[in-house]
Amino acid sequence: MREIDLNGSKVFVLPVIKGLVSEREKVRSAILEVRPEAVGISISREELEGLRAYGGEEIELSELEEAYSAGLQEFGEVQLPPPCYLEALKVAGELGIPIIPLDMNEELFSDRYCELIGGLELVKESFFSRRIARKRFDMESAESFVLDYDRKVNGGRGLSMLNQEREAHMALASIDALGSRHTLLIAVELERYEGFASELERHYSTRDDK
Repeated sequence: MREIDLNGSKVFVLPVIKGLVSEREKVRSAILEVRPEAVGISISREELEGLRAYGGEEIELSELEEAYSAGLQEFGEVQLPPPCYLEALKVAGELGIPIIPLDMNEELFSDRYCELIGGLELVKESFFSRRIARKRFDMESAESFVLDYDRKVNGGRGLSMLNQEREAHMALASIDALGSRHTLLIAVELERYEGFASELERHYSTRDDK
């Protein structure tokens, strides 16, 4: 977990692995240790509404999601929706503190996706999706797998630019979420952790605590 000083307030950035059930305890422990005034998570407003409404129904996975889940299962039990976000929502409720979605809303994401992802990249993405089960990934650790998967699946120029925009958007949203608060804990997907934290440190931080 990285601690960043923003004009006298503290932002704690916690990288999480989406899907791993074991991440629940990491999220719970971090929130209870920090006792922040609010919790931010790297999902959209619509996704947060979906988490609140989730009733245990089965979630259908795409080919890419199936491959991600299969690889991640080498390191522990996997569930959807991501237990890391469900636990953040649960603990925030127990503590009576707000939970704030930081990612782009669906309309903005869709607009930027259409503007940044060209036809050739879409064809390559479709081709890759059909062959994902045959791809080899770095299986040294859960973290290595997740980062390697992200590089191979989202490494195209348009997708890379879109994810950079997401990181910048979430950094700005974090500043808005902090407001007059003194402490904010943010659970951010491991794939976007370094870029997101770097955005906060580069553009908004007064002092880095790592």
